[in-house]
Amino acid sequence: MKRVDELFKIHRSQSHTISRYEAGDVAYVASGLSDNGVSAWVKPLRGDRVFKFRGIAVSSFCEATVQVAPFIGYGCAGTSVMALEPRQPMAANQLAFAAAYLNLTQRWRFSWYWRAIVPRLARLKMPATIPDDVPFNVREAMPSMSSPRANDGGQALNLGRFTLGEIFDLKAGDYHSVGRLPRGRVPMISCGGENNGVTGYCDVPHAYSHKLTIAFNGMNTLTAKYHPYDFAAKDDVAVCFPNRPLQLTTQLFIAVMLNRERWRYSFYRKCFVEKLRRFAVALPAKDGDIDEGAIKALVESSPYWRSLNARMTRESAPA
Repeated sequence: MKRVDELFKIHRSQSHTISRYEAGDVAYVASGLSDNGVSAWVKPLRGDRVFKFRGIAVSSFCEATVQVAPFIGYGCAGTSVMALEPRQPMAANQLAFAAAYLNLTQRWRFSWYWRAIVPRLARLKMPATIPDDVPFNVREAMPSMSSPRANDGGQALNLGRFTLGEIFDLKAGDYHSVGRLPRGRVPMISCGGENNGVTGYCDVPHAYSHKLTIAFNGMNTLTAKYHPYDFAAKDDVAVCFPNRPLQLTTQLFIAVMLNRERWRYSFYRKCFVEKLRRFAVALPAKDGDIDEGAIKALVESSPYWRSLNARMTRESAPA
């Protein structure tokens, strides 16, 4: 057996909070094993430590994932992601074996109160000889960015950035505990990700209709959903009241663009009304205003629009 620091050089990460980044092509690695630990694909900022080797990223909970270059790790607090650079060349399958060994035999040692830091990680023991007989192609199993489709000759969109506070009057939902409400027929919307956010059916004194909601917290923070029916809302979502009449296609497009930005938030990085009002979303623009005509043409070009529109307009719109 050998110590980890005999097999690998251990590097601390240095980066910024994820909300400061723009979308790019460099993996931002944080805690967790979901999506191989990759929280987002970003453009590095000045001062980031960009790792340019194939190695292993280890979170403060000793969650080990194989990463290809380039990548950056969460590194803006006292505990951060560490990057293991092999002292001798290792095949991807060998790195996968080493990462799996850490996950299966060492991760139990660490918790929220006993984090993995460089000195603790350095003295962990691993097999002196790392086999390479992992029975699958590690590189193919790792997440990667989808390649953008080539321009098919269509008209390019002129995008502008609009804060949600410019577009909507945002108000938190009215209810904190569904368990205290009598059962009824009005769907209650929460920050949950399933069933369009419906967490139960209650009898409430008033309801909203044909509005977007945006989740404040949970694993689905910033998730936007449109509700073409009467509904009530918990206080963990914002109800969106357009500051001016907006076409249905515009509201659905805004929801899609917000859902593309969910990687900026998590259970540990929550949102609230004031932060949401400042959040800027990219939308087709013309003469400094939202180009609802371009959005309408874009949304209605979807092969699913006819079916979706029928469901969205099945109930009469509110007066």
